[in-house]
Amino acid sequence: MLVAQSSEDLLYNLHEIRPKDAVRSFRKSIIHDYPGKRCAYCGMPAHSWTLDHIIPKSKGGPTRRWNLLRCCARCNGNKSNTDLLPWYRPQMFWTEDRENTVFTWMRDNASMDAMLVLQEAILDGVLDQDALSDVVAATAPDHKADLYWEGYCSLNPSSPECLIYDC
Repeated sequence: MLVAQSSEDLLYNLHEIRPKDAVRSFRKSIIHDYPGKRCAYCGMPAHSWTLDHIIPKSKGGPTRRWNLLRCCARCNGNKSNTDLLPWYRPQMFWTEDRENTVFTWMRDNASMDAMLVLQEAILDGVLDQDALSDVVAATAPDHKADLYWEGYCSLNPSSPECLIYDC
């Protein structure tokens, strides 16, 4: 089964029809699929989960499955937009096992060589923009479906399938 890398994948593959439902399904899948039942950072249980960008959005991190993990609101707020390891390693709750779980999650959900380069850059404390760009491009949604539906709907504008696409 294909794992959605973003909420757009759920829309393009018609798993969801409404964007809001696609975002909700995407978020739930990450919360459900992240290993263990505790916060990725502190290891504590939580009643409600948040998703944190491992590489902050403000530093070029995409909203893709490999760059999102489940954590408690406290850790998400404390980390804010700081880089992962400079924030995480000084924390009293840091463990090598949880850190390795984060990197395993990233690798398993991107499955490409650029991810290894990006992991090394994060471990070295230097964010490699080229590696980040490669990973973002490789996990970007496939827009071939857009081209198909655009052509189809231009020929058949009253077709029911075309009502869910903005052609």
